[in-house]
Amino acid sequence: MNCTNCGAGLKPVGNRPYFRCPYCETFHFPQELADGVALVGGSVPRACPVCADPLAHAAIDGHAVEYCATCRGFLAANATFNQIVQLKRARNGGVQPPALPFDRDELKRRLKCPSCTKSMDTHPYHAGGNAVIDTCHRCRVVWLDAGEITVLGNYTAPRPTAPLYVPPLSSIYTGLH
Repeated sequence: MNCTNCGAGLKPVGNRPYFRCPYCETFHFPQELADGVALVGGSVPRACPVCADPLAHAAIDGHAVEYCATCRGFLAANATFNQIVQLKRARNGGVQPPALPFDRDELKRRLKCPSCTKSMDTHPYHAGGNAVIDTCHRCRVVWLDAGEITVLGNYTAPRPTAPLYVPPLSSIYTGLH
């Protein structure tokens, strides 16, 4: 995305959801869409694996993703995806809405990776949350459909219950000789 003031390329400001021009210091605050996606603008040379429309530069919590404005899915690098999930879970405050099961038919879907065009792996996300995601291990990317990042971000791991306290044997037998 280019600066509206001078035309230079904008740079993200840390992990914040906005950008700044390194030349004229102009700020750009993208409009946030569903799932916390902020459309940055400008298309990328890849097409959406679901609807084949061009993907666009976008950001979620300051992390770069590629977004489809038609179906509202997004493509992220594995490391970026993990950071986004962790941020969303940290913000959710431990409040988890009731988990709804995913539709098993989602597991039958086969998408082609927008980067290498080979088949992506379709599977449940194994780190908690009821969502089916598509991954390409060759390109190290993840595709999420609209709403899936919200489902994963709302997941709260069950808190372990405190173990039952059992006093050490030495304290039980101290009075016996």
